[in-house]
Amino acid sequence: MNPVATAMIPITLLLCAFVFVHGYGLLSGDEIRLLGYQNVVSKEPKETISPNIIAAFRLVGAVFTISGVLFLASLAKKEPWSRSTAALLKWALFSAILAGTIYGGLMRVVANQQGAALLFFFTMLLFLILGIIEKQPAQADASFNAIKLLPLYAILLYTMGMPGWAKIFGGRQVIDRYTGMFKDSFIAALPGGTPLMIYLLGILELAVPLLLIISLLKGEFLQNRPKTWLNYALVLSIFTFAMLCFGLAVLFNFAGSANLVFYPIFTLLMLVYLNRPYKQPAVDNHLNCFI
Repeated sequence: MNPVATAMIPITLLLCAFVFVHGYGLLSGDEIRLLGYQNVVSKEPKETISPNIIAAFRLVGAVFTISGVLFLASLAKKEPWSRSTAALLKWALFSAILAGTIYGGLMRVVANQQGAALLFFFTMLLFLILGIIEKQPAQADASFNAIKLLPLYAILLYTMGMPGWAKIFGGRQVIDRYTGMFKDSFIAALPGGTPLMIYLLGILELAVPLLLIISLLKGEFLQNRPKTWLNYALVLSIFTFAMLCFGLAVLFNFAGSANLVFYPIFTLLMLVYLNRPYKQPAVDNHLNCFI
């Protein structure tokens, strides 16, 4: 048996248990439990949770539960270790990605940057697992292929757009906060000082959503379309993440800069995923389904 296909068995079981447990926790949990989900890995945990966030967490729980059902159905059909097209497994992963995308957006809304980072890495990893099991060309699973990239657009929109908006339109208090952070660094001594660097970063971050909107309007999320503008958005995101990482590194903030290293790396892997060549279906039925 293909070792990759064999390894997918425990991965599928793990993901099935993961989404079911957290789906149940989000759907049945009281305010205290949901507050824990809101404050996940936060350095500044909040003491309250709004009714709107609670409702949104219920939605995340519902999508996680749907994902769990699809994982179970996939296991029942032996998709993780068979030579099938793994259609149910793909939809299970997409549902988990969608739930992670919504959850990550909530973390941005409540200003839990550490939680947002965790959900960014989680969803990117699920995309990479999806890339492992995908085999069929664009003609197969047309409805799946038509929407599978939409969560990626949403993730990049709020990951880059919300911080960029805050830097450009957040007012003097935002600039003053960054000025205080970098007052003892060489950045403060550069022409224009810290404010210029922050405005430049904000412009770069806001440029990513603009590129994504152009990509959406051109239908680049569809399987057979060139991904020109989406590629531009990903490359610009990588460049901007690298600048943000360098900014924290010059402050000797190892934890923050190490965390930011993962952003450009995972974005690069998504760039590879998007631009990998698709193989046509093999005539030989004994070929493995995992590439």
